[in-house]
Amino acid sequence: MRLSPLILLAALITMLMGCATEPGRPPKIDGVPVPDIKRTLYIQNVRNNTYSAGTHTRLTQMIIEEIDRRGRFLGTRDKSKATYRLYSEIVHYQAVGDLMDLADQQITTELFVVTRIELVEAESGRKLPLERNEIPGRAFYSTQIGYRESEVEAQNRLLRIMALRIAEEAERSWYYSLSGKIN
Repeated sequence: MRLSPLILLAALITMLMGCATEPGRPPKIDGVPVPDIKRTLYIQNVRNNTYSAGTHTRLTQMIIEEIDRRGRFLGTRDKSKATYRLYSEIVHYQAVGDLMDLADQQITTELFVVTRIELVEAESGRKLPLERNEIPGRAFYSTQIGYRESEVEAQNRLLRIMALRIAEEAERSWYYSLSGKIN
């Protein structure tokens, strides 16, 4: 019996859609998947303690996207349903001209940002130990030479990297608190 190519294509699409709707990749501890109740995370809006307007809202969105993309946590916007809560605050933002031309006009600029994070167990209020509670980030950009981009574009590039680092740090701390092992 021979199957038609259309039936095979339909079966393949159905299998792929089934994989795409799977809710993340639940991590395992000693081969046992972590229950969903232990994976719920509330991400508090990032606070901004600097002069840079708007970076905190973009970083909040990027952290949420990165956590969802990685699939270890199940994100919730209801604080009361979360088992863990992630708090972040941008504590330092600095833009410094690096390379100057003969007229003392900056050609390249360095952005340096530090974000403080805290992962808290919701029920007990216990802060989980983090390897680093301050996540630094640095980016260089120029509006004149090389790959030209604006400060906002460089900020977005920097904030994406910081969101990735924050997600990794939160996952590492969370996994260690559950298993007692470093992942």
